[in-house]
Amino acid sequence: MTREKGILEDWHDARGFGFIRRPTGGKLYVHMKSIGKSTERPKAGDILSYEVGTGANGRPAAVNVTPILPLQSKTAGIAPGKGTERVAAQPARREPQPGMRHISMRTAAAATIIVLLGNDIMLGRFPVWIGLLYVIGGIASWLFYEADKRAAERREWRAPERRLHLADLSFGIVGGLLAQHVLRHKTYKPGFVMVTALITALHVLTLGLIMVAVYVPGGVGDFFRNIFPG
Repeated sequence: MTREKGILEDWHDARGFGFIRRPTGGKLYVHMKSIGKSTERPKAGDILSYEVGTGANGRPAAVNVTPILPLQSKTAGIAPGKGTERVAAQPARREPQPGMRHISMRTAAAATIIVLLGNDIMLGRFPVWIGLLYVIGGIASWLFYEADKRAAERREWRAPERRLHLADLSFGIVGGLLAQHVLRHKTYKPGFVMVTALITALHVLTLGLIMVAVYVPGGVGDFFRNIFPG
């Protein structure tokens, strides 16, 4: 088969497919399984080398796809077309390295939760088994993030992001925050970062209120003590 080079457009990362704008005009369906493995997932605007084959529905589709860095677009042999000039003028996109601000926010949040949880247990607000739930949940959350990171690198099908959020919400937030920092995973997607921040705030607020604000005789503190007898 003759190989072509085109621009990846309309890429749906969560579903693993998109469309390539061909040098002769028109668009060609491409699935993530047809793209060669690399350390980064494809992004809209990437230059791809491919062959035209037949998809699962019998329609033309890109097969044996190989990513090409955007910097190569000037010499990739792509006919000028819609979006070509914009891609050619851009440098190769790299995932930004986490700065000290991002690192300190995640590690500080994890440390804050550990301190609050430890104080609640020592002051008798929580029984010890609540702390064990945070340990078990943290380990499980770390393993989920690690598995998702490996799947992303291997371009395999990945579990929905809500599974990671649910693990963080279910006592696994410390492991999730540390996994994001150490593995450098899920740290720059705005929607995911926002939900993680809300879950972190919920844990900090709950543990903090139980420790200093709601623990009063006949108040909400007694309610929590009845739920978590210690």
